[in-house]
Amino acid sequence: MPSLLPRAEQKNILITGASSGIGEALAWACAKRGMNLALVARRLDRLENLAERIRERYQVQVEVASLNICENEKIMPIFMGFSELMGRIDIVVANAGILKSRKVGDGRIERDAQVFETNVLGAIATSESAISLFRMQGRGGHLAVISSYSAFMPLPSGAAYSASKAAVSSYFNAVRAPLLRENIALSVIYPGFVSTDLLQGFNSHGLPIIAKAKDVAEEILTAILAKKKNAIVPRLPWAVLYQMQKLVPNALLASVQKFL
Repeated sequence: MPSLLPRAEQKNILITGASSGIGEALAWACAKRGMNLALVARRLDRLENLAERIRERYQVQVEVASLNICENEKIMPIFMGFSELMGRIDIVVANAGILKSRKVGDGRIERDAQVFETNVLGAIATSESAISLFRMQGRGGHLAVISSYSAFMPLPSGAAYSASKAAVSSYFNAVRAPLLRENIALSVIYPGFVSTDLLQGFNSHGLPIIAKAKDVAEEILTAILAKKKNAIVPRLPWAVLYQMQKLVPNALLASVQKFL
């Protein structure tokens, strides 16, 4: 049964990494607001199953395609295909990402390379195609990039992941101003630790204050629709923690990080 929540102005949103975790939860949140969906991920079977379940519950258009964002040359044709099918794409959410933990000094830097290729170069490649598509459509658009709170609180056992998300934050905050001149909005979103497949088995100590993907997705969508430049979600406790963290001595912060 459709939700009674206020519906957004009819928009078409494209989400990468939509087959699980935050991406899947965000797809549900958007459908609940009456938004049409273009969903991509590597696992087409999961996307098709998700699309079928969303269509059964909400009267929205859902299109899917298999895509590995590290295969840069395939991104733009898929984005253009969605635009032709749906009339236009208003919002692109660069959400796809991976996390590979390792012990520093173990020599397995290929794991770090994979993280940077997907999380940084993949996000940039996604944004390049999104911006090109917005220009072709001639109406501006909105690019939202999913970073992570670990950009502010690095995880020792996931150093490459934290560094990749810090790089994403720095890069996209740097390119925002030129895009605004073309009526292209840019949001960078920093989720706290979220209960998703990405974090399962990551840390034997257990990460603190893990939120549900469904709740985080609702706050992400609210931030996107408000065109926030930067947003930490959920606001409680993460935005508050961010302010408190500035006051914590480095030695104390380092002692906390040992357990992350």
